[in-house]
Amino acid sequence: KLVAVGVKTLVLQAMTCADVTAAGDAAVKAVVGEERFAMIQSAKLLVVGAGGIGCELLKNLVLSGFREIEVVDLDTIDVSNLNRQFLFRRVHVDRPKSVVAAEAVKQFRPNANIISHHGNVKDPQFGLEFIGKFDVVVNALDNLEARRHVNRLCLAAEKPLLEAGSTGHLGQVTVIRKGETECFECQAKPSQKVYPYCTIRSTPEKPVHCLTWAKNLFDLCFGPEDESNLLADLAAEMRKFQAQESVDGEDAGRRIFAHLFEEDIKKQAQLEDLWSDQRPPPGPLCYEDALKNTERPSTDADKDKLETQKVPSVAGDAQGFVAAVAKMYGERRELIGQSSFSKDDPVAMDFVHCAANLRMQNYRIGRLSRWDAQSIAGSIIPAVASTNAIVAGLEVVQLLHVLQSVGKNMKDSKARTVWVRFPEPSRKKILQPSSLHTPNPDCFVCGSRTARVALRSLEECKIMALAKGCIQGQLGAHKPALYANGSCIFDPEYPEPGEEAEEEGLHPEWSLSQWGLTSGSLLQVEDEGQGWSINLVIREEPDLDEQLYPGGFKVEAGAGAGEEAAKDMAEKKRKAEADAAEATAAKKAQLDANTVALDD
Repeated sequence: KLVAVGVKTLVLQAMTCADVTAAGDAAVKAVVGEERFAMIQSAKLLVVGAGGIGCELLKNLVLSGFREIEVVDLDTIDVSNLNRQFLFRRVHVDRPKSVVAAEAVKQFRPNANIISHHGNVKDPQFGLEFIGKFDVVVNALDNLEARRHVNRLCLAAEKPLLEAGSTGHLGQVTVIRKGETECFECQAKPSQKVYPYCTIRSTPEKPVHCLTWAKNLFDLCFGPEDESNLLADLAAEMRKFQAQESVDGEDAGRRIFAHLFEEDIKKQAQLEDLWSDQRPPPGPLCYEDALKNTERPSTDADKDKLETQKVPSVAGDAQGFVAAVAKMYGERRELIGQSSFSKDDPVAMDFVHCAANLRMQNYRIGRLSRWDAQSIAGSIIPAVASTNAIVAGLEVVQLLHVLQSVGKNMKDSKARTVWVRFPEPSRKKILQPSSLHTPNPDCFVCGSRTARVALRSLEECKIMALAKGCIQGQLGAHKPALYANGSCIFDPEYPEPGEEAEEEGLHPEWSLSQWGLTSGSLLQVEDEGQGWSINLVIREEPDLDEQLYPGGFKVEAGAGAGEEAAKDMAEKKRKAEADAAEATAAKKAQLDANTVALDD
C-alpha cells in the first residue's frame, strides 16, 4: 500500500508539473502569438552570470517560454547573497551559483533544457567556438573585465549581446550588434581611482588609502613578480621566505609584522618634511604591544550587529594578520607566487583587512570592521533586489525585439537602450528609453582599432609591465601577444623571463628601448582568446605626472580621452531625456484629441 501511495503521489506531482507548464505556455502564447512563441522556444541562449540580475533573468526566461539555455558563472553562493538572490537558500551555501540556479528554475519549467557551467567566462573553453553555438548572449555581470571580454567575443563571433547592469537604484539595458550599434567599449567607462604613490606609500589619510596599500601588499607577498606594484621597494623583504623549502608560517607572519608596522614606520616617521602639527608622524607598533591592546571600540548599536560588522581590537588584527600569513605558507604554499587579491577569498580578505587596520593604527585613522573593509576593498555598492528585477525584466523585453530583428538592421527594430533612474528620475519617469547609437568610429575595439599610450620613459618601461599594466589592466585584453615590425616581442605563454622564453627569442624583462622602439613606434596587439586585435601607438612623455600616473603610462585611446567622452555621455543623457519628453507630449496630445472627440 505504501508503495502504491508513493507511486500515485509521484504521478500526481508529474501531472501537476505538466499542467503548470502547459498553462504557463498557453498564457505566454496568448500574449506573444504563435509565431513569436515558436521563435522563443527554438532560441538558444547563453546567460553569463547567475547572481543578482542573473537569478531574476533565468527565472524570467523560463517563465517566458525559453527552453534552450546555458549559464556560466564563476562564483559559489555566500550567506550574504541570500537577501537578494532569491533562487538560493541557506542549504545552498558554498555550492556553485550556476548549478543551483539551473536546478531552481527547472522546477518552474521541468521541460526546459538548462545546462550550467561553473567556471570563468574568460577561460579558453568559453571561447569563440563556444559563443558561436548561441543565437543571443545575455549578460548579467558585475565585473568590468568580464563584460569587456564578453563584448569582444560577441563582436568576433558576430552574435547579438544584451548588456545590462545595476548600481544601487540605477540600472541600464542595451543591445549590442556588430557594425550596427555601439559596443560596450565605444564610450569611456569610469576607471578605478588611482591614488598618488606618496599617499599610499607614506602619507595615508583615509581608510581607502590603507586598504589600497594592503591589497598591493598581498599581491607583493603572494603574487607573481610585478615591478609596477606600488610597494615594489619592499619586495626583497616580503619575498625572502618564498625561496625557503620549509617556512614556519607564524614566525614569518611575526617577522613581516615587525618589518611593516614597526621598522618601516620608524623610517617613515624620520622623513621630517612630510610631517607637521596638522599631520603628525606615524607611530610604530610592535607585535607584543599590539597583543596587549585588547579593547574593542563599541557603541550601543553594536549589540544588534554581526561579528563581522564590529571593529576588532588591535590585538585581534595582529593575531588575524599573523594567522593569514601562516595559512598562506601552510595550506596554500603551492599558490604562493601566483595568487592575487579577491574580496571573495576569505584568507586574502583577512590579510588585507588586518593589514589595513594595523596601518590605520600606525597613522591614527579610525579602523574598520571586516564588513566595511570588504565593501571598500571590493568597491561594493549595495545591490537593490527591485532594481535587479526591473533590469532583468527589461532584458527579456529587449531580447524579444532582438529575436524579431533577425535579417533587419537593429536601428529599424523596436530595441532600445533603457535607463532605470531612481530616486530622482527625470520628469518622474523611472524608466527612460533612448534610441540605440551607431558605433563610435574612434572605438579601439569595434571602430578604428587604434589606441595610443604615453609612457614616461621607454628606457625604464619593460615589455612585460606594458603588457600587464596597460594592455591587460587598462585596455582589457586577456592574454595579449605583442608584435613589432612583424616579430613577436611578448608572448603570453612566456610572461616571465626564463630559459624557455630565451629559447623562443623572448625577453619579457627587456625595456621598450632594448627592443628598438622609439617615440611614435607602432605595435600590433593580438588576443586570440578574445578574437580581438588593435594597433598601439606609443610615445614618450618624460613630464608625465608621477602622482597621477604612478604606473608610468597614460592611455589615450579614442574613446578613453576623458573630456570628450564625458561630453558625449552628457549629450546622450540629454537626448534620452528629450526622447522621453517627446513621447510624453505625443501621448498627452493623443489623450487630448480623444477627449475632444468624445465631447463632440
